[in-house]
Parts: sequence; C-alpha cells; structure tokens
Amino acid sequence: MKSGTPLAPRRKPRQSRAQATCDAILTATAQILVKDGYDAASTNNVARVAGVSVGSLYQYFSSKEALVMAVMERHRAEGLTDLEEGMARLSGTTLREALRLLIRQVLAKKAANPRLHQVLMEQLPRMRQLQQVDPYAVRMLRLVRTYLEPHAAEVRPRDLDMAAFIIFNTVESLTHAALTGRPEYLARESYVDELCALVLGYLQPEREAVRRGGRPPLRTPRTRTVAARKSRSTGKR
Repeated sequence: MKSGTPLAPRRKPRQSRAQATCDAILTATAQILVKDGYDAASTNNVARVAGVSVGSLYQYFSSKEALVMAVMERHRAEGLTDLEEGMARLSGTTLREALRLLIRQVLAKKAANPRLHQVLMEQLPRMRQLQQVDPYAVRMLRLVRTYLEPHAAEVRPRDLDMAAFIIFNTVESLTHAALTGRPEYLARESYVDELCALVLGYLQPEREAVRRGGRPPLRTPRTRTVAARKSRSTGKR
C-alpha cells in the first residue's frame, strides 16, 4: 500500500524554534486525543491548546488527520531506535533471549501511556483508509525479519517475511488485548513468558514441546530436512 501525500508534513522544522512549535502542536494533539477523543482534535482546538496560531499550524500540518498521523509516528517510534540497537547487539544470542527483549520492550511502551496508545490504535483503520503506511509496523517487521534470517535453519517457517508478519501482529494484538482488558498483565513477567512460549512454539515447535516436557510433534518434510542438514554438519549419521 502506498503512502498518501495529503498526510505528509508540509515542511520539516529546521530551526530550534520551529521544532519547539511542532513539538507543542503534537503534544497538544496528544493531550486532546487522550482527554476528549478524536472528534475534538480539530486544527483550531489544537492550535489553541498549543498556544500557536492556526496559520502556524498549517505551515507544518495540512489537516487534522495529518496531526493524528504525526502523533502516531512520534509515539510509536519512541524507543524503537533503542530496540533496534539492542537487537543488533543480540546477534549471537538465542531466539528466546531476543524474543524476550522484543516482547518486554513492546509491553513497556504500551504501558507507558496506555490511554494514548488505545486512542491511536482506534485510528489505525482510518489511517489505512487514507492509504497511510504505518512506519512503526514497517520497521518492526524489518527488525524481526532481519533477526530471523541467520536462524533460518533453526525455525520451521520457510517464508521469513510471513513469519515476521505473524510474530509482529500476534504480539501487537495480544499486547493491545491486555492493555484494554487485563492491564495488570503488562507488568507481569509471566505474561512475557507466555508470549515468548507462544512465538517459540510457532518457530520451533519440537524444541518448545520438549522443553515443556511434552511429546514433540510429528516431523514434517521441512523439519526432517533441517534435522538432516544439522546432522551432516556435525558429522553424525
């Protein structure tokens, strides 16, 4: 899906004063969304709360939808750079360790400002109708796909793009469900454990079954091929 141009920023702030104006506008938008909801986040109302003129607002944002999209990008991108750097440092670690870091980060981010997250999640369908790509989802999918790549021989799914899509949307959906229905779960390490087990059971069903004391599932042609390749690499027959 291509990103539509109407919601793109009209101009990017280049000076500190302009950046401060943009920050004030986005902060005011977020405050209104949390307090009064999407319908109240008109450009006039945002400008009033931000303490700027409507003309100044329109220098940077073309519409109410553009404001919401900018808030969404800023909120969801905060901490993502740190996560990307952290995952890069985990290149030599196990899938379990990497998944725990990823899941903890996602839970912590959602718990930091739950009401804003909930309001923005409600607006995602509207943004998609306007043909807006979610930059956060794009970066997260790339992050998961990049980590899975060197582990391709260890995991069951062949299509790593699809696997990254399934993992990302599973964790996002269950995190959002906990946020709206069982917010106390977000602070529990046991919830991290269960999400991690769920994803690992999808990626490595045999290993996860054995680790939990169960019987491993029947081997598929794919798992037999991987096992045979590992056996040859270690010199076992």
